[in-house]
Amino acid sequence: MKSCFAFSILLALISFTSANAQIDTLKSNLLVITLTDKTEYVGKIESSESKFLNIITRENQKVRIPKELIKDVVGFEDSDFARRERTALKTKNEVKDTVARLNYTDASLSRLIIFPTARPLKPGQGYIQLNELFFPFAAIGVGNFLTLGGGISILPTIQRQIVYLSPKITPLHSDNLDLAAGVFYMTTTDFKDIGFQNGVGIAYTMTTLGDKDKNISVGLGWGFSGEYFSEKPIMILGGDIKIGRNFKLIAETWTPLGTNFILGMVGFRVIGKHITGDVAAVRPFGKDLSGGSFLPWFSLTYNFGYE
Repeated sequence: MKSCFAFSILLALISFTSANAQIDTLKSNLLVITLTDKTEYVGKIESSESKFLNIITRENQKVRIPKELIKDVVGFEDSDFARRERTALKTKNEVKDTVARLNYTDASLSRLIIFPTARPLKPGQGYIQLNELFFPFAAIGVGNFLTLGGGISILPTIQRQIVYLSPKITPLHSDNLDLAAGVFYMTTTDFKDIGFQNGVGIAYTMTTLGDKDKNISVGLGWGFSGEYFSEKPIMILGGDIKIGRNFKLIAETWTPLGTNFILGMVGFRVIGKHITGDVAAVRPFGKDLSGGSFLPWFSLTYNFGYE
């Protein structure tokens, strides 16, 4: 009898010592405490009473739990709770990464609907564009400040096509401010007798303010024909703003100073990884142009040299 009593005392002492050692060790660790009703608490042990366990949760709340309701106590890293949390976090990050990959940057920042902005194309970046089906255009960045562009019309049944060139320099470029100057030049050519006729064009300066998601461009352009330049410039004003993950609202106006005439354009830009598409309405406004109708404008652009 005495040996049995002594064995019981020894077993109790071992259990008590083991339990206390476990609690002392767990006080510095994050635990998951599961109750018989499957309620889970994540926190650290603050103190242990004879019938209650006092914990501080991750939300810094104190909770007093009856020990008789405790089903399991495990370290956080080894718990099902942690595994579920890691799985949920991984899924959330994967969804976030997928959305980020599908949230494309507008590769057509170097132009408004028709007119160029002050933003340059980086070296090796460029685009091939088809306007109104019959007016292809291509551009490429050279160095860190020069953009070269041009094209030739493909009007059916027309022997003499329109040739256009558009060089632009951007001597000042930053994240939110660009200053540029350029020329848009047009002439015609007869393929039976290749030679450029006297052309017309516009020489311009342009300033662009803002970031890739919202910006405004304003500039002045002087029309010319041969050696003749207009005395008063045309004011170009435009901009765009992102209104969806891959959609932009874009607008542009041309206003010859000293007149009551305005050529207005407004539309949408759909942004893909390498493809952008513009759909716009063009309408002239003026004192003698009441009742003018809107003309459709659309372009499709393939952008290259982007990640």
